[in-house]
Amino acid sequence: MNFYEILFYSGEQTPPSYYLIDGIEGDTPEVALREKCGEIIKRAREVLCLGDEFPDHKICDGLYLLRKDGLVSARINTCMS
Repeated sequence: MNFYEILFYSGEQTPPSYYLIDGIEGDTPEVALREKCGEIIKRAREVLCLGDEFPDHKICDGLYLLRKDGLVSARINTCMS
């Protein structure tokens, strides 16, 4: 198992920022995203104080997992597929 930090990117802030949400384990970032998508979105809601009116797919669009060679987008890697 590998450990990945979960980040949320907000381009609407000045300056645009990444926020650390939590960490997650998985064999690969893609597997971790698929297996724990609901947990990740729930945790992002808690950390960022987002209400139910903020749709899950918008949260997913801003989520990334950090690995040693870059970022892995949740949107591209089936978090909400």
